[in-house]
Amino acid sequence: MESELAHNLSTSESVWKSIQQVLKEYINIRSFNTWFAPLELVNLDAQYLELRVPNRFFCEWIDNHYAKIFNNAIVQVLGEHRKIKYHIKNHNLPDSPYMDADLQPSSVNHRTNFPQATINSPFYTRINERYTFNNFIVGDGNNFAYAAARAVASSPGRTNYNPLIIYGGTGLGKTHLIQAIGNFALAKYPLTKVYYTSSETFTSHFINSIQQNRISEFSAYYRSCDILLLDDIHFFSNKGKTQEEFFHTFNDLHQNGKQIVLTSDRPINELVALEERLISRFKWGLIVDVQPPDFETRLAILRKKCDESDLDIPGDVLEYLAANLVENVRELEGALTKIMAQVTFTAAEPTLELARQIVNEIARPDKKILTIEHIVEYTAKIFHLSPDHLRAKTRKKDIVRARQVAMYLAKHLTNYSLITIGLHFGGRDHSTVIHSINTIEKLLKQDVNLRHQIESMKKHLEFQK
Repeated sequence: MESELAHNLSTSESVWKSIQQVLKEYINIRSFNTWFAPLELVNLDAQYLELRVPNRFFCEWIDNHYAKIFNNAIVQVLGEHRKIKYHIKNHNLPDSPYMDADLQPSSVNHRTNFPQATINSPFYTRINERYTFNNFIVGDGNNFAYAAARAVASSPGRTNYNPLIIYGGTGLGKTHLIQAIGNFALAKYPLTKVYYTSSETFTSHFINSIQQNRISEFSAYYRSCDILLLDDIHFFSNKGKTQEEFFHTFNDLHQNGKQIVLTSDRPINELVALEERLISRFKWGLIVDVQPPDFETRLAILRKKCDESDLDIPGDVLEYLAANLVENVRELEGALTKIMAQVTFTAAEPTLELARQIVNEIARPDKKILTIEHIVEYTAKIFHLSPDHLRAKTRKKDIVRARQVAMYLAKHLTNYSLITIGLHFGGRDHSTVIHSINTIEKLLKQDVNLRHQIESMKKHLEFQK
């Protein structure tokens, strides 16, 4: 009996691993590692695939974003459908600090629902109402941070994510996310006190309070909030007195079940000029990162901005911006704003040439960006074809081989997804891209001349970066 159970478990584990392998073909590795790698198999029978998940937000996110892909992977491996049942690891969350009265609609404007003395205080800061979850574009580089922010905003102070710390480079949406938390919480809990400020402003207020002998008022103000949103925590580096004050503020808020959300431009372990006691407390909660957006996300950001401005910018212009401004959303939006200004104020046409000029003004001159289009053009030249041949529907052997090589190079030399690569080759689907890559990988083991040719092409293209 025991050996039969062991056999069944072993078989189920093998099936689950096969399902995971199929999922890797449909979604990029970062999304897989974020949402599917943490899942643990509980049981597999004739009706259900049962999985253990870290928390309920994994269930919601997978159902909302990957349900069809997940079901297709199950059918592909098992040959038939299974219902998915989730087991959540930890249901023992503390009770909400908000009473029923807090959830009722309020006739008071929630953005000024503070004591009059607070409004007149020099410490008062305002959240930007434009920063909401609805206008935040979610992609593979920020989806985990977005999910965590939504979880905190929905149940501030009663999740395990306290503090929530979001880190990443400049212009990737950290400030947008934490202010979206504030706006969402204020809409859901109108009587909640939400304070947003930067660490630089916090430090300035603290220094002013010392000069004006108002330290007790300063401390009381920040410790009276329900949700503290503090931007750029790295600014506290080498500011010993400010760190000490924030240490006590943090302790007071955390002890009383208040939500703390922080941002940083680097991982917490790299904040070497912060006191160890602060670092250790930051690790009590959840630390998530935001990465530069992928091509699809960058394009979605541009299209949404065009919709908001009611301007029609050609698709090739938007795609050019998305392909060449890859690291910073602010640069990306800034480039589009410049094009919009040219169109609005000078009646200029939003052409590809105008986009090139603006990108050259914004992008660093010492950095060239390798795009799929560069690879298409170079591969076509090597194989004595035109780029349009590689995008065409033809099945001629020499064109198919050149197309497969170009897809292989695009996969290994860029960070674009399989779907994006396929779009650049006449709108082919991701399964065609996978087949092309696998074909070239097999040929490389057999064909020495092809191997030397592709290595030479790789070196040339990498040099162009």
